Amino acid sequence: MGIKLIALDVDGTLVHSDGTLSENNLFAVEEAAAEGVNVVINSGRTFYELPEESIKSDAFSYYIYSNGAAIADEDGKLIYSAFIDEGIAKGVLDTLQKCNTMIEIYSHGHPHTESKYLCDEAYDYFDIEDCYRGVVKTTRVGIQSTSEFFYKNANSVEMFNVFFKNQDERNKCFEIFSRIPGLKVTTSMPTNMEIFSDKADKGTALKYLAEYLNIDREEVMAMGDSRNDLPMVKYAGVGVALDNACDALKKVADVVTLSNDEDGVAVMIESSVLTTKVTV
Repeated sequence: MGIKLIALDVDGTLVHSDGTLSENNLFAVEEAAAEGVNVVINSGRTFYELPEESIKSDAFSYYIYSNGAAIADEDGKLIYSAFIDEGIAKGVLDTLQKCNTMIEIYSHGHPHTESKYLCDEAYDYFDIEDCYRGVVKTTRVGIQSTSEFFYKNANSVEMFNVFFKNQDERNKCFEIFSRIPGLKVTTSMPTNMEIFSDKADKGTALKYLAEYLNIDREEVMAMGDSRNDLPMVKYAGVGVALDNACDALKKVADVVTLSNDEDGVAVMIESSVLTTKVTV
C-alpha cells in the first residue's frame, strides 16, 4: 500500500528552528497533495497559531490542533472535538494558580493569556524558547483575568499550555495531573506543560481522521520531534522522527530522517511518497 495520509507536527518538524517554513518543505507538501495524498497538520498549537503559509496553502486538507483536541477541515470547519471536562478543568486551574506559572487557555482556536504576561520580561522570566516567542507575540489573545475567562468558556477548553518558573513545581503538577482520570499530560518545551482531555491526543485524532477518510493505518505516515508526537508516530503505519527529536520518539519511530533545519520533512516525503525530486 502507498501512503495516502501524511500528518506533520509543526514546531521542530515542519518549520525550521527559527520558526520559518522552508520552501523545500512547502513544495514537497504541495507535490504530495498534487499526487492525491492528504497532508495534515497535527500540532500542539491552536488553529490560529499555525503558520500562515499552511492556512493559505491548498495543500493541507485538514488541521489537527491543540494536541488533538480538535480537527478542522481546509475551510476551518470543526469536524471533531474532545474538550476537557468542565469539572476536571476547574480542578486543574485551581492547582495551577497555586504555582508560579504563566497559564494559557486554548479555546475557540486561540490561546488566551493574561495581558500582563505578553511582554519580553515575562518570556525571559519563564524561559520561553526564542524560536517560539514570535509565535507567542503574534497569536496570543490578551485577557484581563484567567479565572474570569475560564468560567465564561469552561465548556470549550481545548487545552492548558502552562509555563513554569520552578521545575519542582512542574514535576509535581505533572505527577498530580497524570493520575487524574480524564486528563493527559505532555510537554514540548523545557519549561512548559500541556494538559488536555484523555480523549484528545495526536494519535487518537489522527486515527479518527484516517477512519473518517477510509484510510488504513498502514497508509498513514506521521512525522514529529517531541513527546507529544509519540501517540501519532506510534499509530502511523510509518512513524518518522526528525534527527532533532527526543530520544523517546526516536525509540518508537520506524524511521529517523534529517533534522528540521535540514528539511527532513521534504527529504522523507521525496524518498517515500513522491515520484519526482523536490529537494535542492
